[in-house]
This record gives sequence, C-alpha cells and structure tokens, in this order.
Amino acid sequence: MKKHNIISFLLALLSGFQLQAQDSIPQKTIREPIIYTLGYNRIPDGLNIPLIGFINVAKGNHTGLQLGFANTTANNFNGLAIGFANTVGNNNQSGQIGFFNTVGNNSDGLTVGFFNTVGNKGIGVQIGFFNTLGDSFHGIQSGFFNTLGNLGDGVQVGFFNTLGNSFQGLQVGFFNTLGNRVDGVQIGFSNIVGNKTNGVQVGFFNRTKKLSGIEVGFLNVVDTVEKGTPIGLLSFVKQGGYQAIEVGASEMFPVNISYITGVRQFYTSIIASYSPVSHNHYAIGMGIGTIIPLNKNLSFNPEFLSQTTCTVLWDQIHSIHLNLDYSISNNFSIVAGPTLVWNHLNNGTVFHKPAFSIYEKELNYNNKLLIGLKAAIKYQIGN
Repeated sequence: MKKHNIISFLLALLSGFQLQAQDSIPQKTIREPIIYTLGYNRIPDGLNIPLIGFINVAKGNHTGLQLGFANTTANNFNGLAIGFANTVGNNNQSGQIGFFNTVGNNSDGLTVGFFNTVGNKGIGVQIGFFNTLGDSFHGIQSGFFNTLGNLGDGVQVGFFNTLGNSFQGLQVGFFNTLGNRVDGVQIGFSNIVGNKTNGVQVGFFNRTKKLSGIEVGFLNVVDTVEKGTPIGLLSFVKQGGYQAIEVGASEMFPVNISYITGVRQFYTSIIASYSPVSHNHYAIGMGIGTIIPLNKNLSFNPEFLSQTTCTVLWDQIHSIHLNLDYSISNNFSIVAGPTLVWNHLNNGTVFHKPAFSIYEKELNYNNKLLIGLKAAIKYQIGN
C-alpha cells in the first residue's frame, strides 16, 4: 500500500472516532465558546467578567462592566455599559451611557444618551435628546423629546413632553401633553390635559377638561371648574364659567363697552372707551375683577382697570372700581359704585378732561388723582 493511501486511511479512522466520541457526550455539557479579543468579545450566560473591546456580546445574563463601541446583552444586564450603542434584550439595572441605549423590558438606574428607548418601565434618572418608554417612568427624566406610553411620576423636563395617560409630580417643558390627568405642577408654553388637572398649570396656553386647582396663563380653556380658579388674560370656561357684555358710563369716559370672561371668582375684561369732551377721545384697556355674593341678588364687584389713550402721547388712566352688582333677571344686572382714578401723562402736558368728578387733585405735572362714579348695565352670556 502506498504511503499516501495509508495516511488517508488513518485520518478517516481518526475522524470517525472523533465523531462517535462527540456524539456520545451529553448535549447539556457543551458550552458556547468564549471569544475575548480587543476587537470582538463574546461570552456565555453567567460569565461575569468585564467586557472591554470594540464589540461586546453577552449571550445571556451579564453582571459587571461593558466598555466598547457596541455592547449587547441578550437577557438581563446588571452593571455599567459605556459605548456608542448599548442594547439589553430584557432588563437593565444600574447604568447605560452611550449614543443609543435600548432596553427591551425594564430599566432601573442611570441612562445617559442621545436616544434612550425602554420597552416597558423605567426607574431612576434618564437624560437624553430622545427618551421613549413604552409604559411608565418613575424618577427624573430630562430630554428634548420625552415620550411615555402610560404613566409618569417624579420630575420631567424637556421641550416636548408627551404621556399617554397621567403624570404626577413636576413637569416642565415647552409643549406638555397628557392623555388623561396631571397631579402636581405643569409649567410650559402649551399645557394640554385630556381629562383633569389637579394642581397648578402655568403656561401661555392651558387646556384641560376638568380643573381642580389653579391655571395661570395668557389663554386658559376649561370645560368644567370643579374647584379652583383659572387666572389669565383670557379664560374660557364652559361649565361654571362667567362671560358678560357691559355697557356703561364713568367720570373719565361717558361711553364704555366691556367684554368679560373667566369665572366669578376671577375674571378679566377688555374695554373700549369714548369721551366727547376730552382731547383724548378714545382709549383701550384691560381689567380684572371678582364677584362676591352678598345675598341672592346683590354682590360686591370690585375691579381694577388700566387704559391707554389712543393718541401719540399714550397717556395712562388707571382706576379702582368699588361696585355693587344687583341682578334684575337671570342675565341682566345693574352695576354702580365709586371710582378712584390715577391719570398719568407719559409725554403730554394736558391731563385727560373728565366728564364729571367728585374730587380732583394734581400731584405734580404728570400725575393726577380723581374720585368719580361708574354706572353700567351688564348682560351675562348664558347662565
């Protein structure tokens, strides 16, 4: 037999022996190979050694340190992962720092990145540009976009904050949107709550169906005030609100027309005025007021008005009105009371000439006090 034929025969026998030996070993004793290099690391489930390399892969659970460009754990991770992309298939506990941080189920600890995504719940601190959780978050969340599928509890700071259900705590953002309710403090340019606000809402535009607390903003829109008060330049309340048109006369302007909106506890008014006797014929302004019931038909109705004359001089006329409001029907009432007026000249030399006055006193060349009277009839819009 030739030499090479003998060698081939021996190799064939040896290969057959190795296959038979391998087949006889129980499958459960075979472990995944460990690969550990500076470029690529792969370890089996439960081997808790630090992973430091360009790409790190833990095939099951891992506890410890992961430092690399891409860090991946197939099941649960407990430790600190630092990299460009950090991915955990199930639960993450402790910390993730990277550009992309992704957790399939729950995250508990510190997460810092540009994109942070958690499939279920998060607890701890989350800082990033985009923060997204499928269910809820408890702790501190800070980002440009913060999105929660269900609940939030703690502090949320961002440009856009969106929750599918409810939030409890402090929420600060440019746009805040909740599907259900907020319990706590909401501060932003636009605050929108699908159901109930129980606490404080501060923003340029505030919208809620039910209010149990305080709203402070330029424009407040409420369906029902359960308890509390919307405070704003304009507040519109469907149930429990107050809107009226008032036409009357005062010592400074014999003709005044006002639109009033808000609630009886606190309302704002927009007023336009005309005087035929003064060189400042027209004025526009705004006011605030409240209605305090004294009995079934009579109420105390104090107001503060600030008006500017429509001339090149733009003189200021500020007045306090101590009115009594007497209802003559469900929609109509008569309003009358004394007024205290402060006339301030910005650049002019001639004070606004009143139609009448009880008392006048020039304090100096650009400030004057007057005491007068106001009388008006008011029509309440709706009931």
